[in-house]
Amino acid sequence: MTSSEEPPRRGRGRPRAPGAEEKILQAALEEYTEHGWAGFTMDGVARRAGFGKSTLYLRWPDKDALLTDAVRLRSRTVAQVDTGSFSGDLTALATAVFREFTEPQGWAGFRMVIDSASASVPLGQFTREVSGVHRDVIEGIFERGRGRGELLTEVEPLALTDLIYGAALFYTLGCRLDHAEITDAELTSRVDNVVSVLTRGLC
Repeated sequence: MTSSEEPPRRGRGRPRAPGAEEKILQAALEEYTEHGWAGFTMDGVARRAGFGKSTLYLRWPDKDALLTDAVRLRSRTVAQVDTGSFSGDLTALATAVFREFTEPQGWAGFRMVIDSASASVPLGQFTREVSGVHRDVIEGIFERGRGRGELLTEVEPLALTDLIYGAALFYTLGCRLDHAEITDAELTSRVDNVVSVLTRGLC
């Protein structure tokens, strides 16, 4: 066989197994949830996902690249939803944020923020991805609210994001410390209370 007849060598690319990429990204978030940046390894992710380490390196050259894609996957859990009202849009966002913190993806994101803030040098590209999650969503909510004439006063949109994140974080921390299971009814009730306080005086 001549060199022209040899099969092409496989270069770097996406994992070939169906659903492999998303499974690996989910495993990466779960691994980070348990071990943080210091204990996060490609080996650990590969074992958790059930793939060989070589499968990971076909797509991601290092753990920073893997985590960056994992954070981008997490950011897709919240999408722009026009419910027809400012309160409804805010409820949809708050519900997504609360649910996110109760799942491994969201808790991994929280650990990434803590690790980044504690580090003396930047950890990697993935930390910049974390900070941008939900920014476009909250600004879209305010833009639609202004367009519908619902807002009676002005407030910085990202300030509301901070309040929603804070409420979701402390709620989840309390449930984790008590090892309490979070039911849909309890989560919905807490979200409704938070949104009610946030929109009082705004709408």
